[in-house]
Amino acid sequence: MKILTQSLASILLLITLASNVFAAASPAFEGRKLYVSHCLICHGIDGKGNGPLARKMGINAEDLTATIRSRSDIALMKIISGEGRENVADESGHGQISNDMPKWKDVFSNDQISTLIAYLRFLSTSKHTLTGDPELGMELYQKYCSICHGRDGDGKGVLINLIGLKPIDHTNPARTDKISNEDLARSILEGKGRFMPAWRDILNQGEVNGIVSYIRLLYQVWGKLEEGGFVIVLRSPTMDTNEDSTRSLLKDTSCGSAENISKMGKTQAVSIGKQFKSRGVPIDKVLTSPHCLAKETADSAFGQAETAEYLASTNNLPEDQKESYETQLERQIGSFSGKGNLVILTHESNINALTFQTLKKGYFLVLMPIGENEYEEVGIYKLNI
Repeated sequence: MKILTQSLASILLLITLASNVFAAASPAFEGRKLYVSHCLICHGIDGKGNGPLARKMGINAEDLTATIRSRSDIALMKIISGEGRENVADESGHGQISNDMPKWKDVFSNDQISTLIAYLRFLSTSKHTLTGDPELGMELYQKYCSICHGRDGDGKGVLINLIGLKPIDHTNPARTDKISNEDLARSILEGKGRFMPAWRDILNQGEVNGIVSYIRLLYQVWGKLEEGGFVIVLRSPTMDTNEDSTRSLLKDTSCGSAENISKMGKTQAVSIGKQFKSRGVPIDKVLTSPHCLAKETADSAFGQAETAEYLASTNNLPEDQKESYETQLERQIGSFSGKGNLVILTHESNINALTFQTLKKGYFLVLMPIGENEYEEVGIYKLNI
């Protein structure tokens, strides 16, 4: 205990420094601020459409908790901005959007709308209410909690290497969703286990509630993937996108060796697989491009890899063959059904055909199958690699 006390005392300076460094706020946290200042007045605190202005003026504000789950990020972007909203309403099966809904394209940037969507996802899926002020909670979290739990709440604070701590990852809903607000607040006030200190003499109940609410907004897409039934699309580095990057990940660029993936490539792949596994994301099946790097990346990450010819790069293919590959891929995605999720590793050209977007290195795309060759985009999310 004396050694531990001395160790803790020796890093008080680090704690002081850490409290002055602000983390990049989570999208849901930033989105909540926009929601409170611009949307709450009609949609209400809980998003059910019972805000004070809606009641006062008889506005038909949508119940967000009932409709957000079945809409893609692209659809929500159009609805909120107002650009193309009428087409989304016709295709979604939810009927027309109320004429009372403002068009926010001249008020919010696309990045701001994306954060607002992240908060709406939280609002419509989380089983935990926000009992305190998350903005106060973020300030206190960075001041007192980040030294152990990390600036981003991912459990990678300064102390983990100094004294061997293994704090909970607050961005992982597979861990935090199981803990009620009351139990989470109690562990902060009273302490828990060997290393979690009690903060009762420093923080009051309102401040603790703020921290708990901030932790809830560290929620990421992982919670949705735990439910299964989604398609996760990853981009494989290939020679047709970045030759230098590909060569660094391949032992044998001809793909003729028994093992072609490099040590660095395997390390990155294993890291990807661990992130999905640690967050409790069930994987039913992994389909991959026949390219050796894609195949061996999938096998290293998920322990399985089934190749599909239509996942090969469509660059430089005849137009009829390209269309055939795209149709097969769309059919595979739209018709997927399972208790777990389907993982697809394919190439930039194929992904562009799916979403008309570029999937950057270190990001993954989540799609929601809706039957046959139809699907909706849930969103694009970042991995830690």
